[in-house]
Amino acid sequence: MLSEVVDTVIGADTHRDTNQLEIAHPSGAVIAASSFGNHSAGHAEVLAWLFEHAPGPRLVMPIEGTRSYGVGLARAAKAAGVRVIEAEQPSRKARRGKGKSDPIDAHLAVLFALGLDADKLPTPRADGTERPCASCCARGMS
Repeated sequence: MLSEVVDTVIGADTHRDTNQLEIAHPSGAVIAASSFGNHSAGHAEVLAWLFEHAPGPRLVMPIEGTRSYGVGLARAAKAAGVRVIEAEQPSRKARRGKGKSDPIDAHLAVLFALGLDADKLPTPRADGTERPCASCCARGMS
């Protein structure tokens, strides 16, 4: 499981103007959460905030929307050495009883990543398109 090989999970819910992020322990416990602008300066702020609060060097960032609003954040994080994976949008079933908000979606991105097999993580390409992997594609989540 992913939780066995990382120190920190950073969930990101991306939108046209803002990105909501959550830093969490591999247990899923929240360390910090914040919102940033979805532009180059905002991405730099995300990285500074992340490296200030992350409790270890082994980082993974599940980002919702790496092929759309999250492409800039994904590229900035990858350039800074952060492992980026595509987070699937939460299903209605996963959201049931939790509501719908940007902080909740960032937390659901963390939980999505923690449920993945560490050897079969979906990795976005530099251009924002996702490469297929056995784990996601086998479950029909490509």
